Amino acid sequence: MLRACSLLGMACVFLFISPGLRGTLLDGIAQTAAGLEKYSPYSYAGVGLALVGVLMLTFYKASVPR
Repeated sequence: MLRACSLLGMACVFLFISPGLRGTLLDGIAQTAAGLEKYSPYSYAGVGLALVGVLMLTFYKASVPR
């Protein structure tokens, strides 16, 4: 948990000091949101199903004994 928090913090600091990368990231998020709005409500349902699938896969892998 500490490793994940520290990696997230380092990524946030890097985005804070790098305006070019921050602009690219924000433009990509804006284009993704525009694409979702273009095909809504089906695109929102697809994103929701994909998110549930990723969560199920993650929790399944975490519960399997090694």
